Amino acid sequence: MKVDLVRASQSDRSTLENLLHLHMHDFSEFLGTTPSEQGWFAYPRLPLYWEDPRRAAFLVRAADGLAGFALTSRGSLVSGDPDVSDVAEFFVVRGVRRRGVGCAAAQQLFRTAPGVWEVRVLDSNPPAQRFWQRVVEQHTSGRFRLEPWTRDDGSEWHVFRFTSPPS
Repeated sequence: MKVDLVRASQSDRSTLENLLHLHMHDFSEFLGTTPSEQGWFAYPRLPLYWEDPRRAAFLVRAADGLAGFALTSRGSLVSGDPDVSDVAEFFVVRGVRRRGVGCAAAQQLFRTAPGVWEVRVLDSNPPAQRFWQRVVEQHTSGRFRLEPWTRDDGSEWHVFRFTSPPS
């Protein structure tokens, strides 16, 4: 299946809001969150992806249809290193999961910014851990670090840290 990662523009904002709602709904299983009284999972940081030049939003297209999105930022939440590229959010719609779409999109994403990358995965989300383990292992030929990290809110995470392209 042909997969393309396309930089999102301001005109794609409503599309990203809709996809983020689906992503946050899926993620609520691991966070125990509930929607607003209007039935919506909001993502208040989305405007920053057009206001802050250190952030980027991408749409994932597969077989010429919308298949997901990725949000990235420069600067590590883990180490504080301002030169690290961080995968803030990554989502593939359920209808095309387990068909190589996420893997292909992630590989393209890592090529958008050569250098050190971090991918943070919530400990309570084993499917995402397996996905990122596979993707990062494949992208780096096994040359990456996996470290535990505890956020200020007490949540436990796994952090994949690697260089793209692999050295």
